[in-house]
Amino acid sequence: MVLNSKNGLSLSKSINNTPVNLVASLSLSGKILYLSSSCFDLIGYKKEELIGVSFRDITHHDDIFLVESSLFDQKQENTCLVFRLSTKQTGYIWVQAKVEFIISQVDQKCEEVFVTMSQITNDQTLEYKYDKQIMSFHKNWPSLIEKAPVSIILTIAGTIQYINQEAKDLLGLEKDTKVIGKSLLMFIDKEFHSVVTKGLYLLSKGHRIGTSQQKWLKENGEMIDVELRAVPITENGKQIELFVVQNITSKKKFQRVLQQSRERYEKIVHNSIDAIAVIYNDTWAFINDSGVKMFGAENYTEILGKNIYSFLHKKYHKEMKDLISLVIHENREHTITKQSWYTIKGKHFYTEFICIPTTFIGKPAVQVIIRDISDRKHAEDLMIKSEKLSIAGQLAAGIAHEIRNPLTSIKGFLQLIQTHSKGNETYYQIVFSELNRVEAILSELLVLAKPTEDFFIEVDVRDIIRDVITLLEAQAALQNIQIKLSIPNDVAMITCDENQIKQVFINLIKNSIDSMKDGGIISIAISVCEEYVQLSFKDEGCGIPDSIIDRIGEPFYTTKEKGTGLGLMVSYKIIENHNGLICVESKVNVGTTFNITLPKSQPKKS
Repeated sequence: MVLNSKNGLSLSKSINNTPVNLVASLSLSGKILYLSSSCFDLIGYKKEELIGVSFRDITHHDDIFLVESSLFDQKQENTCLVFRLSTKQTGYIWVQAKVEFIISQVDQKCEEVFVTMSQITNDQTLEYKYDKQIMSFHKNWPSLIEKAPVSIILTIAGTIQYINQEAKDLLGLEKDTKVIGKSLLMFIDKEFHSVVTKGLYLLSKGHRIGTSQQKWLKENGEMIDVELRAVPITENGKQIELFVVQNITSKKKFQRVLQQSRERYEKIVHNSIDAIAVIYNDTWAFINDSGVKMFGAENYTEILGKNIYSFLHKKYHKEMKDLISLVIHENREHTITKQSWYTIKGKHFYTEFICIPTTFIGKPAVQVIIRDISDRKHAEDLMIKSEKLSIAGQLAAGIAHEIRNPLTSIKGFLQLIQTHSKGNETYYQIVFSELNRVEAILSELLVLAKPTEDFFIEVDVRDIIRDVITLLEAQAALQNIQIKLSIPNDVAMITCDENQIKQVFINLIKNSIDSMKDGGIISIAISVCEEYVQLSFKDEGCGIPDSIIDRIGEPFYTTKEKGTGLGLMVSYKIIENHNGLICVESKVNVGTTFNITLPKSQPKKS
């Protein structure tokens, strides 16, 4: 819009060819997908600041209903609407906008909303002149206008020429003589003078303008909300503006109530600890803040519009398709199901999932509530593992008792036979070696069952680890393995069964030795804090694959050719009985680290 000194305000192009100041592309949920670079010059925002933001957030709250009803109703394509746009520093500016819809060539469905906007400037106001020659035209106007059940005002260049009875009642006028020949702006709140002035100019050029919502003043000063429509007409060769004014004060109040209700609902949705989203055509049409965090995204644009199956584990794809189809066709909520998903970075997590039928832009969609239950599933897995250990402990006592009795007899008779037989010594050694191995396995089993509380004493864990290293150092050296120990100067006292803790350390170091066929270094470190003593056993062995690392510690599960799967199970049980924690980290062909945390002995109060 440019200034013409001779003819007042004029447009460089018609409304259908308005100079464009700002171009925006919006998703079907109203999120800004694209902004032209003129964004900064027009409203002071860098386009990166607004990408992913809802368009309603930069629209004046009184214009939100008008804007949203125009932007997302495809029947109103190419509609020209006027509203206020938020700037970063100066408040609001008035803009004139044209709406177009981007239709998919594949399924003929709307994909995006394209909005072109230009600022309505305030360079100069129109001069209003009262044309007395036109005063008589209303005498010949059909009586239908006078008796119409809507408020009608006729103006020439903004000067009132005629006002019907409905309009007088609307504005609280007793006689029309008080306003004939005066500016229409006398009834309009100053905030809207600029946009009305520009609208009058467009009407004077024969252009229709869209519906707008404004605040008007009645004669007694009462403020009312109105919806204004205007068309240009010609009477006796004169260009006249016909305004239809509708009182929407009650409607606006209701809209405000709805808006407040909507805002409260949005706050509840966005602040929910569960992810809440809307799925439309197998894509994320909406997702709340918790959902963005759950899927490890930085902002909404990384999620919205993406296919949901790119996040869902493959084995649940068919189940999800059937579930969505069922919810939409039966139009009812579906019960909770459990699935597993992936974040944007590929991290795996488990969820509970509820589907609720809803609509999106008037079409069937599915609202979902997703709850992350990874911690719960981990706890369940720990309970199952604990239950396995408990059952193994109950079986251990019976097994050990039943086997040890005949085993003692076998060893005794073998020793007796050996004393009377001078040959085959090699065979006897092999048999006794295997019997000793059976006894060792039984001893490990008994650790699960026998009570340990009576043997707990205060011990410096540094002394225990030194003893264990002395015991295993020779075996490690034979396999070209070096054991490095890093211990603090501070005392590291724990309350424990010394023999059991030794057994744990021996099991871990022996496993490390077995995993390093080509030699290497076993690093053992101890650290002490106020409440805990932490020990780290790190090797440079073959490592443990991710697929089986969760099974470490299960009864009879082992990766060794001649292993029993009892060593680590017993170790886990011992640390659990000492109110400690043991966890493992491993990378294939890099090494494995076992971290043990044990409660530190607290000094006794005098």
